[in-house]
Amino acid sequence: MSKIKISKLPLARREKVSPSNRFGGFDVFCFIILLVFALLIIFPFYYLFIVSITPQEIYANNSFILWTPEISFDAYKTVFTEKSIWNGFGITCILLFGGTLYQMFFTVITGYALSRQKWVGKNFVMNMILVTMFFGGGLIPYYVLIKSLNMTDTIWVMIIPGAIDTFNMLLMRNYFASLPKELEESAKIDGANDIQIFARIFLPLSLPMLATVGLFFAVGNWNSWYNGMLFNTKESLKTLQQVLQDVIYTPASTIPNPNPTRINTESLKMAAIFFTIIPMMLFYPFLQRFFVKGIVVGAIKG
Repeated sequence: MSKIKISKLPLARREKVSPSNRFGGFDVFCFIILLVFALLIIFPFYYLFIVSITPQEIYANNSFILWTPEISFDAYKTVFTEKSIWNGFGITCILLFGGTLYQMFFTVITGYALSRQKWVGKNFVMNMILVTMFFGGGLIPYYVLIKSLNMTDTIWVMIIPGAIDTFNMLLMRNYFASLPKELEESAKIDGANDIQIFARIFLPLSLPMLATVGLFFAVGNWNSWYNGMLFNTKESLKTLQQVLQDVIYTPASTIPNPNPTRINTESLKMAAIFFTIIPMMLFYPFLQRFFVKGIVVGAIKG
């Protein structure tokens, strides 16, 4: 019946409802603009990879290249056999998994507690946490505090001080507050205590927000370097980002070049950078579908 009705419509009206006319000139313009921006974002990664696989003799003749006639993975072989790179990778993995779980635990339980109905001192605690978003004690008092706690030259200095992130805690609080209160009331009627309500009801319903906050913490821990630079002097405690900083900014690269005539210094640097960013680039797509939903709901509700 629908086909018969459409066929009886005037020609002009049929053209308006035709799917082929829904993609107009403005859509083409938007598509081109987005394509240009996408290429601008992708190009640095492409150039980084091309330089990392370019042999010395080709790079010496043309430092800006868009394609290499000869491919060499010698720079990656050198990077993968460098002990400092793998030591930094190990320290960063400890921060990535251990630090993220530690931060998630305190951030989530704090957000949940502050999302519940009024309890004595709730507003005071909330205001004290919010103050830390806008005011800090300063670098020198922070250094004195860490030193007095004997956490210098330990891996704990890169984990313990970041127990709660205020922004992420607010996201969790708003998300928990947006969930129906009837869930908690019905669970209490059935005899569940606060811990059971939190673990069996609210946590399973908060997977999108947990994935979002976990992604924030994971990226922050993967890129961690500041506390390590301030408080750690041991080479064995350098994170991957600190090792990468040494590779890029020292006059003589910390990665020994076994074949200077074949491998150029820039290729070593680019290979080290590519090795550093690839894990996060592979990890992000798995959480992307939770990311958009979680950040929007946690930001506007509650």
